[in-house]
Amino acid sequence: MYSIIICYNCGRLVLAKKDQKTRQCPHCEARINTDRTKIVASTKTAHEASKLIRALKQRREASESPRL
Repeated sequence: MYSIIICYNCGRLVLAKKDQKTRQCPHCEARINTDRTKIVASTKTAHEASKLIRALKQRREASESPRL
């Protein structure tokens, strides 16, 4: 099982194994305590999780882009 968590330093989405206690953010290199961070979603495989992260990023970018 895999979790998609939010880095509490930079706010970006990070993939972590369910049983991991800590994870280093690949974006800002902060050490994340997985028990204390917000879990956005859970998946069975890493492939599903990476697809979901891409979809969530696209949705976030679409909502943040300025409307003309």
